Amino acid sequence: MEKHQNQVIEERSKPLVNLTFFIDSKSKFKVSNYTLSKLIKDELGGSIAFTLNSKVDYVLTTSPNFFSTKTTFSNKQDLTKIKLINDDYFIIQQNIEPTKRNPINDSFLIGNNKQNTQDNINIEGIQINNEIVEEDDPLKIIINPKHIPSVCYGVNELKQPFFPDEYLILKSNLLSSTIIGKQNTNKFFYLELHQAIDNNLKKYYRIFTQFGRTDEIHKSNSQHRFVNNDLKEAMALYSSIYSQKIESDNGYIEVKMNSITKIGSKLKLSQLKQQKENDVNANTQIKVYNEETGEEEIEQQSLFQRSYIEINVSKLMDIIYKEASKCLIKNFSVEVTENGIETQLGALSMAQIEEAKSILNEINNLLIKDGGINNHESLEILSSKFYRLVPSKISSKKNRDSSKSVINTLESLNQFSELMNMMKDLTNSFNSNQSTSESKNHLDMKYYALNTNIEHLHQASAGYQIFLRNFLSNPLHQNAIDKGEIEILNCYRLEKRSEIDKFLDVGNVQYLYHGSKPQNLVGLLSRGILPPDYVQQIGGKRTDFGYLGSGIYFSDDVVSSTYTSPIGEKGSRFIIMSSVSLGKVKEFIKIQPSLQSAPLGYQSCKGLKSTLTNPTDFKSNEYVVFNPNQTKLSFLIEYIEKNKK
Repeated sequence: MEKHQNQVIEERSKPLVNLTFFIDSKSKFKVSNYTLSKLIKDELGGSIAFTLNSKVDYVLTTSPNFFSTKTTFSNKQDLTKIKLINDDYFIIQQNIEPTKRNPINDSFLIGNNKQNTQDNINIEGIQINNEIVEEDDPLKIIINPKHIPSVCYGVNELKQPFFPDEYLILKSNLLSSTIIGKQNTNKFFYLELHQAIDNNLKKYYRIFTQFGRTDEIHKSNSQHRFVNNDLKEAMALYSSIYSQKIESDNGYIEVKMNSITKIGSKLKLSQLKQQKENDVNANTQIKVYNEETGEEEIEQQSLFQRSYIEINVSKLMDIIYKEASKCLIKNFSVEVTENGIETQLGALSMAQIEEAKSILNEINNLLIKDGGINNHESLEILSSKFYRLVPSKISSKKNRDSSKSVINTLESLNQFSELMNMMKDLTNSFNSNQSTSESKNHLDMKYYALNTNIEHLHQASAGYQIFLRNFLSNPLHQNAIDKGEIEILNCYRLEKRSEIDKFLDVGNVQYLYHGSKPQNLVGLLSRGILPPDYVQQIGGKRTDFGYLGSGIYFSDDVVSSTYTSPIGEKGSRFIIMSSVSLGKVKEFIKIQPSLQSAPLGYQSCKGLKSTLTNPTDFKSNEYVVFNPNQTKLSFLIEYIEKNKK
């Protein structure tokens, strides 16, 4: 009898045993969600679900229209039993003696609970827009913009559900949204799906999200959402979050980085840190035999010592890639790392770069049409798409002048095109399969990615003597060296197999010089010397004002070159010496900026250097070929200018 009485008291004090509740996080209750959750579990004996699923008996909400068109379910089973209840019942039960508590009755229910039998519930499959989608891949995202309510916890919040410390990252996706103009949006949203298994083989699922401004990642927010040990429920919630973000009015698109290195869960970031340390150790540590102790010891070596390529070539790789990286940091706030072209959100993939280049083509078409005068809105949209693919730092001031970010001039378009080409060249450093060495040294990887054989020439070598003889054949060079105006520091022989195979010999082959900014050397060595992507017409002239049109330019004079720039403490400059098959040369004394090819019967053009007796429009001799197969790389010269007038 006493036992039966105790059982009755227990049942009265905890009337919600065997009942499961989902708390609507969007509702504003009279007490906090945490208080309600604790009351349901600890005092009334109920259970809490973190997603809306078939195990839920009641949804605690203030909205009678909770089952709206923006709500769907995560399970295939019949969910018509779920009822809506407000917080009045729980507050009343909290304020009465435990032995006098009552079970839920219909007076506390709200809304028409038959609403949850809407068309989007299906017991055979997941129904989206009246179509049943069969699930093959358990981790496949099902695009469904309908909202699945869930409870969010800050990642450092103490009062969040239990989740094992050791877990797997089953899936991750990165979304980006950049809208230039009045909105000036520049943000990201990142998701991870976690799975953990405890000692009793019970599975746990959790969704990690991180979001914020792309240019203020250090201020971003991170959250956890928990799912009751069911992968399908977890993926349904994951899909819902993903789909909500990529709805057209949100402006998000998915970006597929080569690697995401600056955002993510603690596990992901710690794994990346460990991998980086392992890579550094693999490239800088070596086992050596200690004769005194008779044991192997770890010896630290520099990156150059661990390189398989000649040390001077290694140092050249270090210089030219650093120069390219500086340029990208200045223009895009990205840098070259062991992971590739690293943006604020991660390392760019080749697919992103190619798609970004195609957007530049669209901008080019608009600018050619009318200079962009009547297409400002279209240019804003295309520029926004470009920055979504290449995440960059953009001012966070909403009322800023958007013209600074919009690609709306042919000049800025040409600059972005060259930068994208540079990114493409650099990305090859990390995607290349051409390496004949198993070296994981980053300098070696960069070298092999160029697909150009580079040999440092000692001054006593036959190769260096060939170079020097041809270099000094120009009296201006001999005079400059005699006067100490220039000093050659290093010379590298270049051999690119693809150029040799395609070389078009039309006769009259000469060694000529092509100067360029140091940040362009990676591209020049990787692709060879090519015409610019865009022959941009501004008043009939290119933005870089090619005096003889849209060809590839060379000079027979290093001293007069205005295209090289000094770098480093020594002020080193670099210039390429190419073998150029000129064939029959058409000479000009007046500029011809509209040329698209050599005149009929000629294979190249030459602008004659102005002299006192024969004045022309050209300060130095300029040679132009229009077919890149008429050129091949021969030497790369590193030199400095001293006391040059």
